Amino acid sequence: MGVEGAALKELAALFAPRATLYAVGGYSRARILGVAPHDIDVCSKLTVDEVRKLLSTTRFDVSAKSMRLGTARIYTDGFSAEYTTFRTDSYPEGGAHRPSEVTFTEDMRADALRRDFTANAVYFDPLTEDVVDFFDGVGDIGRGVLRAVRDPDEVFADDGLRVLRLVRFAAELGFEPEKATFDAARRNAALVGDIVKERIFAELERIFVADTAYPALGSADGHTRGLGLLDDLGLIDMLLPELAALRGLAQPKKHHVYDAFTHSCVAYSVSAPEVRWAALLHDVGKRPVHDAQGNMHGHELVSETLVRARLAALGMPPKRVARTAELVRWHMVDLAGDMSEGKLRLFLARHADIADDLVRLKRADAFATKGVDPGVLHIEQVWEMMKEDGTPLSVTDLSVGGDDATALGFSGREIGDALAALWREAVLNPVLREREKALAFLERRAAKRPEKGT
Repeated sequence: MGVEGAALKELAALFAPRATLYAVGGYSRARILGVAPHDIDVCSKLTVDEVRKLLSTTRFDVSAKSMRLGTARIYTDGFSAEYTTFRTDSYPEGGAHRPSEVTFTEDMRADALRRDFTANAVYFDPLTEDVVDFFDGVGDIGRGVLRAVRDPDEVFADDGLRVLRLVRFAAELGFEPEKATFDAARRNAALVGDIVKERIFAELERIFVADTAYPALGSADGHTRGLGLLDDLGLIDMLLPELAALRGLAQPKKHHVYDAFTHSCVAYSVSAPEVRWAALLHDVGKRPVHDAQGNMHGHELVSETLVRARLAALGMPPKRVARTAELVRWHMVDLAGDMSEGKLRLFLARHADIADDLVRLKRADAFATKGVDPGVLHIEQVWEMMKEDGTPLSVTDLSVGGDDATALGFSGREIGDALAALWREAVLNPVLREREKALAFLERRAAKRPEKGT
């Protein structure tokens, strides 16, 4: 049963004198599929206040999230569940995600009708292991189908985020959207624009790593399928217009087998999860640069600027925006694999914090250029050598430090300048990584210092 299952059963037993506690959504779906759940959603007819009183003398804590929506978090050591009171919702026009009117109910079928897809509307009783299924959700899970619980246009009109959720579930689970449901999602895709950016970004994040969500289900191409569904729904044009602008942009046939848009999608498809945003957007500067000058020289600089703006607008955290944009900025370095080893070593040492991801990005970019595995890249080879041979990746990795420089007569900014000079040389010359040789280098530099006052 596992720790989570045992805690869930214990919690259900505490509810039993007052109400039946059900697990719903992802937990029930995962149980049917035989995979580990990512989270636990539970519900009953009790209000949050009633739940708080019921559990007040137990080991479970209750933290209200929204009294109006009847939502809370129930947690204890090693266990956390999102709780919702059975309810019915009314939404304002525009698919804005948050209901304008909420009515609590004891009618579980009414609660099920407010949900999005039948696969998410299966209720599981942890005590009896009985399943309550109003809309053949169990059957749809078995068939791998995503179907709206009611009229699909109403489902998506109520909450535009459900369009993105449809894509995510299809990508993560390998499920196929039922035709009427998918057609309605396409008709209502524009409602995604009414959702706050943080919610949009959170869904895109999960879509872009959908292949990692449920390895046991074998959806190894989930992220690629998710991107394709976004495109089919017109959401690439809405959410990533700079990427959409690359459609049909021919690239020099000497180097490329795809147009710029397909190249970007292929790079994303074959990239490691850590660099998928960078892989997908690394060439977005090509369209404006091509339109302005008739070629694509310097597109990486424009791409960096566009990526910073787009990812900030989507709600990516600032540090990740900066890192992703920096990867894009440098994706052309050592393009032909002919940069001198010394120059490449210095570049990698200066950018050691992104070097692993930059290699991942460049591998994906190289694959998408010719459509074949590029083998070991020059930059990859040099970077691996640097990690193996103990190359100092910063001044702090040197065998000497500020105290040594001070003892040799350096002061103020001279200390930093001397250590920086030593570091640059030590990146290239393994001898200077030895303390004795490093001290000798500093001594020679100290001897060349001009006398103060002369």
